[in-house]
Amino acid sequence: MQPRLRSAFRILLVDTHHTGRAAVAERLLRRSLAGYGIPAAEIRVTSAGLNAVDGARITDTAARLIVAHGGNADGFVARSLSSQLVGASDIVLTATAAERDEVARRYPRFGRRAFAWTELNALYRDVVELAAPLHEHPLILARNRAVAPPETGRELHAWTSDADADYVADWISQGSDKAAERWSALVDRNIAPVTHASSCVLDAFGTRIGVTCSGAGSDELSREAMRVWSRCIVPEQGEHDAEIEVCVDPDPEVLAAARARGALAFVEVEQALHHLSSAVTVRAIDRHAGSLVMLHASAVASRDGDVIGFIAPSGTGKTTLSRVLGAHYGYVTDETLAIAGDRVYPYPKPLSVITESRQGIKLQWSPDSLDLAVPGRDLRLSRLVLLDRRVDGPVEPELTEVPHLRGIAELAEQTSYLPRLPRKLHTLSDTVDLVGGLTRLSYREASTVLSVMPELWGAS
Repeated sequence: MQPRLRSAFRILLVDTHHTGRAAVAERLLRRSLAGYGIPAAEIRVTSAGLNAVDGARITDTAARLIVAHGGNADGFVARSLSSQLVGASDIVLTATAAERDEVARRYPRFGRRAFAWTELNALYRDVVELAAPLHEHPLILARNRAVAPPETGRELHAWTSDADADYVADWISQGSDKAAERWSALVDRNIAPVTHASSCVLDAFGTRIGVTCSGAGSDELSREAMRVWSRCIVPEQGEHDAEIEVCVDPDPEVLAAARARGALAFVEVEQALHHLSSAVTVRAIDRHAGSLVMLHASAVASRDGDVIGFIAPSGTGKTTLSRVLGAHYGYVTDETLAIAGDRVYPYPKPLSVITESRQGIKLQWSPDSLDLAVPGRDLRLSRLVLLDRRVDGPVEPELTEVPHLRGIAELAEQTSYLPRLPRKLHTLSDTVDLVGGLTRLSYREASTVLSVMPELWGAS
């Protein structure tokens, strides 16, 4: 599957805390766009909060309203507004005029692309015949507003009662449908259409892995696999380094036959995706045993391509940290950090998220669905951090330097195929020396780690 060259029209929805109105707006606008057949590759919708606590959950009321209006509330976490998020957006829609003005105050370069949602609808009513490409709309609407500021009527203030919440959700639901209807005619559906072939090729830090879907559930499986692995899909060309067949079918005999020929075979798509994630990672690690330093780590990159790796065993918070930091810095990986010298090979796999409803099965979330930032092409190792996340850890994160020998010993436990590396511990020691030593990060909640990121970048 060829990557899309066409850039999506990016919509950023903003309120104050990102646990109510903007969350409802994001999920209901996505619902409406899907209802009109508009893929995320054409119109991307995300959200943030002016004073949000990164990683906070949406309120029970917001989740109830999303589901009641036909949306999906799963997997939502709050994130704070940043210049990177605003700068990457084509249009910023706020719940109220006051929040719009605050966006413009904080980010004056982008003030002309910020609108209150009710204001946006009023502006569109004044330009009914607007047929310009979507990317030109913010500028046209801003000019129209400068000439004749519209009356916005009742605004979407934070609710204080169930009646207020129902009103806001009803307005958002109807407004989302109107927006999707308006924009649907402007989306060119003939350019690079999204296809769902039964096979694709994934790049896992330099390893080309062919994935083939089979069984009665192959259509749904291939569609979901391409969605969640979107950032790892590469064109079909040349030979593959490894092959994986994944079968989804309700028939036990079909599953048994698939397993007999070496396929991953399951009844449900979610099971298949869960095991596919591990299979792809293991194939890539096996392929590079002895040639790359491969750490059990999540990682993010700065705009300049400097990478910080956060090292920890599985199940200790790397994925949660990736979700929080990836909203502000380039998402590199949440599982395996592959290093050659100072070069980092990205592995933007789906994030594997544990949910209470699917015990034992990790749901696979696309970094695009979570709207994690995309890193640059040339990535260089800048810092290595040992994670120490504890429920009784410090409320404010603490950074401490780790003695060299002790750090190497801890790093060795989180290194794949260490015995196959040339010079083994000496190679790890050289890697640590390259970044100026190891740092330990002790913390309780992932949302607080953002506060020490400037220090980590500066210490590199």
